[in-house]
Amino acid sequence: MVDKILYFLEHSLLPAALVLIIGLIVRSLLLKVLKKVLERENRKLDRAVDNVILTVVNVAVWLIIIFTICPYFGINTASLITVFAAAGAAIALALQGSLSNIASGILIMVNRPFGGGDFIEAAGTAGTVESIGLFATTVVTPDNKTVCIPNSTITSGTISNVTRKGTRRVDVSVGVAYGSDLEKAKAAIIEAAKKTGFFLETPAPCCDVNEHASSAIILFFRGWCRSSQYWDAYFGINNAIKAALDEAGIEIPFPQIDVHQK
Repeated sequence: MVDKILYFLEHSLLPAALVLIIGLIVRSLLLKVLKKVLERENRKLDRAVDNVILTVVNVAVWLIIIFTICPYFGINTASLITVFAAAGAAIALALQGSLSNIASGILIMVNRPFGGGDFIEAAGTAGTVESIGLFATTVVTPDNKTVCIPNSTITSGTISNVTRKGTRRVDVSVGVAYGSDLEKAKAAIIEAAKKTGFFLETPAPCCDVNEHASSAIILFFRGWCRSSQYWDAYFGINNAIKAALDEAGIEIPFPQIDVHQK
């Protein structure tokens, strides 16, 4: 009995313990090096992907250690791999929707179509990105609602990143009467935009004729502002246009119909 115990200790337990110790040392060193690489400021990956990479590497190292130790205890690794593969296939079928969200989350983190703090329009929702998770992206809408959007829904559609470039263009249309002095009307609108203080000097605001409609000549104003001030600029110019045209004596007409009787 003692001989069997000594044989087990010499040929199974000690080698397995040695493999375990070496594996843990390698795991610790690998994770430390990987963390330093991921913490570099000039890397291109989003910070949210760090935990995913570290978790995957950690699990992979543990699997290697387990499969290396198993033969010392008489466990057939081939059958063990078969069991893991079957279990993995079953789990994948049961969680295919969740796995799709995880894959989409990793794509978002790697490709970075948007990041935390960006204002986006995606999956029928517009708002500021609060966080990017593996399963869903959390967005805060302008009316302060917190919306969790499944990642697969975001990547399967069009994503509009409003704040990525830092500036946005404000477009406003206004109709003036056909008898109006168009140059005077355009100058009044541009001057009103400058007085709001929200529009950039370069590119300069501009205004021109866009359409000859049935009841009015439609002037089209375009001006650039900072993305964070878009709504201030939009409402500011809309409020300023009416007062500026009234001061310039320019009429904003109601819809009109001329009836000719024979």
